[in-house]
Amino acid sequence: MINQTEYYFGYGSNLSKEQMAIRCPESNYFSSGKLLDYSWLINARGYASIKPSQGEFVIGEIFTLSQQDIDYLDIYESVDEGMYLKTYLSVETPKGLIDCLVYIASDNTEGLPQEEYIDRINLGIKSANLPDTYVQKAIRPFIPES
Repeated sequence: MINQTEYYFGYGSNLSKEQMAIRCPESNYFSSGKLLDYSWLINARGYASIKPSQGEFVIGEIFTLSQQDIDYLDIYESVDEGMYLKTYLSVETPKGLIDCLVYIASDNTEGLPQEEYIDRINLGIKSANLPDTYVQKAIRPFIPES
């Protein structure tokens, strides 16, 4: 059987290539990407999510994933418990629009980050080399520098 790969768009702690290598051992980094008409937030549970927001955008990292990697991510993202929902969205990349698997929190009420999560987001920001203007506008209102 051929192992199908899918594109995945990570925008929270999964911006970190190091974290993705651990969580999804068969994953490969593909490209950075921009999701239009969404904005970034920390939800009431203390973790990153995105929500529709006309004229805004979310910058993230795109990885190719095997089905085994997706199964692992489902566990990390607590899909079975209903914490995150899976969807497919078109993401702008230097190679054109790509349909990517995206995990979006089921509860997008804004909240404060979990303490341990702050460092992981900051590692992701560094790993993804996100533009500072984007980080200041989208992420810093929720995540302090560590």
